[in-house]
Order: sequence, then C-alpha cells, then structure tokens
Amino acid sequence: MEIDGSRDNSERLVVLLSYGLMLIGPPAGGLTALIGALIAHVRLDGARGSVHESHYRNQIRVFWTMLIYALVVLSALSFAMGLSAFSLLWPFGWVWPLHLVLLGSVWMLILAPLGFLSLAMVIWYYWRLLRGFVRELDDKPY
Repeated sequence: MEIDGSRDNSERLVVLLSYGLMLIGPPAGGLTALIGALIAHVRLDGARGSVHESHYRNQIRVFWTMLIYALVVLSALSFAMGLSAFSLLWPFGWVWPLHLVLLGSVWMLILAPLGFLSLAMVIWYYWRLLRGFVRELDDKPY
C-alpha cells in the first residue's frame, strides 16, 4: 500500500529526472531531451490535477517548440546551401565577382538573423527548464 506522500515524491523525482534529461539534451545531440519529453508525455495523464501537471506541460511545450525551431533553421540553411551549390553551376563567368557579392549578401541575410534568433531560443530553452526545475524543487507549479 502506497502512501499519497510517497507517490507524490516519486512523481516529483520523475519530473526532476525529465528536467535533467532535457537540460543535458543539446550537448547530447537531443537524444536525452527526446527521452525527457517522452517521459513527460507518458506521465502527463497520471499527474492531472497535481502540481506536476504544469511541469510536464512545460517540458512538452519546450521540447516541441525547439524541435520545430530546429527544423525551420535546418530548412533555411538547406536553402542557402542549395543556393550556394547552384551558384557553382552558374554558366556566366563574366558576372562571377558580382555573383560572389550577391551570394555573400544572401548568406548574411539568412545567417545573421538566424544567429541572433538561435541565441535567443537557447536562452529561452534553458530559462524555461531551469526555472521549472527550481520551481519543482520548491514544490510549486510552473
């Protein structure tokens, strides 16, 4: 027979584990973040109405937002790389210097905003997860 307090403690440990897996996700190639998000998805129904529900929702939201962002960035970089590859096949040699200037401009227009946005997204990612981790340690909802 399980006491309600011990069940709450075990759920708390699972939430903290999931936060920890997501926090080490980016350096680990995202695999641990995927595992943390899967844990949050699986445990969400069992945590309905408790303090832990908001933490699982936070983890799910952070994971899917960052995954969508990563796919958008990957698409933009693939477009830019394709444009660069196409530029190597450009048949008109007499416009080559102009062509390099235009290609550099396209790269600057794509990479500069993506760099700033990526920095903002990384800060947002760690802020949401660290804030949730600390709030869970304090037994507060996200």
